[in-house]
Amino acid sequence: MKRLVIACAIALTAAAASARPHVRPAHRGAQMRRLAKQLNLSDAQQQQIRDIHQAARERNQQLYADFRTKFRQFRELKRAGDPAADNLRAELKPLRDQIRAARKATRELVRGVLTPEQRQQLDERMAARQRRRRG
Repeated sequence: MKRLVIACAIALTAAAASARPHVRPAHRGAQMRRLAKQLNLSDAQQQQIRDIHQAARERNQQLYADFRTKFRQFRELKRAGDPAADNLRAELKPLRDQIRAARKATRELVRGVLTPEQRQQLDERMAARQRRRRG
């Protein structure tokens, strides 16, 4: 019985994880609050950044949905050992490139809201984060 409960919990967690976007909305809010505090953003800047992110989410919603669908198909085919997985992998690359470009455009819009000092602080934080990731 205990194993069944654990198996169900794992299955539900996996299903929930695959059904939600990479960054959960609650985390977006936490990230924004942390960024606002660290960069000392004004209320107006915070609202502009929220608007930029909201517009980007709406604009790219179909792109993300298409990517998730194709990626799930790719993963299933790959697990099954189906050679069609290679074709799907090739279809994923342009979608990844579009997502990267969309994220970069959003970052640039956000940077446009910041003062030069805030941009410098943000650049320093991003560089430190990349150094930590690379170890």
